[in-house]
Amino acid sequence: MDCDKWEVLLDQKDNYKDVPNDYVELGSPRTVRYVSYRNLHVPTPHLAISGLRVFGIGLGNKPWKVKDLTVNRCSDRRDAIIKWDKQSNSQSYHVLWGIAQEKLYNSWLVYDKKQLEVKCLNVDQSYFVTVEAFKENGVSKRTSIVKMDWTIK
Repeated sequence: MDCDKWEVLLDQKDNYKDVPNDYVELGSPRTVRYVSYRNLHVPTPHLAISGLRVFGIGLGNKPWKVKDLTVNRCSDRRDAIIKWDKQSNSQSYHVLWGIAQEKLYNSWLVYDKKQLEVKCLNVDQSYFVTVEAFKENGVSKRTSIVKMDWTIK
């Protein structure tokens, strides 16, 4: 595509429903470089868009698996420091944790850092942690799950 030729991916000119948080999934995946929004009519003097999100996976390689995950409980056992090696080909990290290896229901999204300080743990509870890197081309494999015991080392 160039700047003069556009392909319509979604045409809602005949839609008269109020959809302030509309979610639209295309029938088949498309490869695009630019996305344009064209408004035909609003009943008020000004159009306001608070966000337009486009989901997909880029054409490059996924990030590498995160290495050297370490987890240390602090002297205040509600706190822990989770560290890993920075991956040069990633955008950010998901830190997943929970009370069992199959129950990693909690997570943090970490940008521009290679560690996370957790300050919300139960004092006498062990936890399990894993980290994955991600970027526009996908998500890496997770690290091996590390047990974060409540005893201080």
